[in-house]
Amino acid sequence: MSAVPPVSVVMPAFNAAETIAGAVASVLAQTAGDLELIVVDDGSSDRTAEVVEATADPRLRLLRQENSGAAAARNAGVAAARSPLVAFIDSDDLWLGGLLAGMRSVFERDPAVALVYTDAWVVDAVTRRVSTSSAMQWQHPPIPPPTDPTAFLLELVERNFLYTATVARRSVLTRLGGFDERLRAAIDFDMWLRIAASERVGWLPGLNAVYRRERPGSISSDKTRMFRALAEVYERFADDESAPAVARARARQRFAEVQRELAAAEGRRDPGSFWRSQVRPRVVALRNAALRHERWLQSPPPELADVLRYL
Repeated sequence: MSAVPPVSVVMPAFNAAETIAGAVASVLAQTAGDLELIVVDDGSSDRTAEVVEATADPRLRLLRQENSGAAAARNAGVAAARSPLVAFIDSDDLWLGGLLAGMRSVFERDPAVALVYTDAWVVDAVTRRVSTSSAMQWQHPPIPPPTDPTAFLLELVERNFLYTATVARRSVLTRLGGFDERLRAAIDFDMWLRIAASERVGWLPGLNAVYRRERPGSISSDKTRMFRALAEVYERFADDESAPAVARARARQRFAEVQRELAAAEGRRDPGSFWRSQVRPRVVALRNAALRHERWLQSPPPELADVLRYL
């Protein structure tokens, strides 16, 4: 493969032998097939590398490194990427066939865009049932999102409504120093905030990827760790003097709110009011539980017929 492809796809992987074959297949099956796929094996102890190597496709490259975390794996993939656009996919996700073509069209329509995001279907990997809710619906994403960059940033500071299936300009990722390798969670959110603070963000409407319903033991199921990472992200962003002042002020407020939620999750007594320390966290938990309550479609929609075979 000599010519530089329009898009480099980076897939970090750690002990993903059970799911990575499908993820790889869904990328290589893109209608916009002019791409390179870089899988970064982050020190897996299972057969992840063997599964990837079993796929004979010149567009696929496998990198191996000692276990250093998802941020380091993504940075290694970005460093190895040859394309001006870098797409990200998790090793247990799937893409619908037109995702990359749709993402590229957003960049072509607006050359000022630095990052493009979309949403995803939610599928139970065991039963193959498809949820009536999207992966990010519980975060109430603004539809359509604000076109004003500051208004968009303020929406994003409130909550992360960007799904992990994103495409970014490699030059912007490099200028911002890549993903923060000190974080063990919320690494995407940290990067999206930093990009949105100075660049335009584009949106591809619809559900263009597939999220496997959360498995026990995943990092997102560890509430305490997630709250700690979110608090760190908000604190750092609030101290970033290059970001708009109004967004920094709201980030500082969100930092305090997440700190209180962390205190409640850890069972610590909060020095604030009874409402802030006891009632509000429970109200938030109940609200999120209701939003995440899954209902299922009677049958998968036609657009998922091809991709579900990769589960």
